[in-house]
Amino acid sequence: MIRRGPASVSAGMRRLVLALGLLFALALSATASSATTTTVRIKDIDFSPATTRVHKGDAVTWRFLDGTTPHNVTSRGALRFRSSATKQKGAYTVRFARAGTYRYVCTLHFNMKAKVVVS
Repeated sequence: MIRRGPASVSAGMRRLVLALGLLFALALSATASSATTTTVRIKDIDFSPATTRVHKGDAVTWRFLDGTTPHNVTSRGALRFRSSATKQKGAYTVRFARAGTYRYVCTLHFNMKAKVVVS
């Protein structure tokens, strides 16, 4: 039987705590860096792209680039997010926490329809 003194047990515990801390830090950085933001352009009375695919935790930013023409982003259907105010410039961002298909429109222009697919 090998007996270890308090110093060697303490050194072993320090290494274990250090290793666990490193694993925790790596897990946090992987989670933080995996979330992305995708941009949808609002220009020429159109959402581009019309279908945006993201993962849970990702965000979508709508950029209002249509000059003096006002637009909004209003979700439709069972899976909803809040509409942006009617804007002519600037941006609106939503972070998606649930999987599903989120359909949205511009309520000012009947032909402006698009969707975000979250997996």
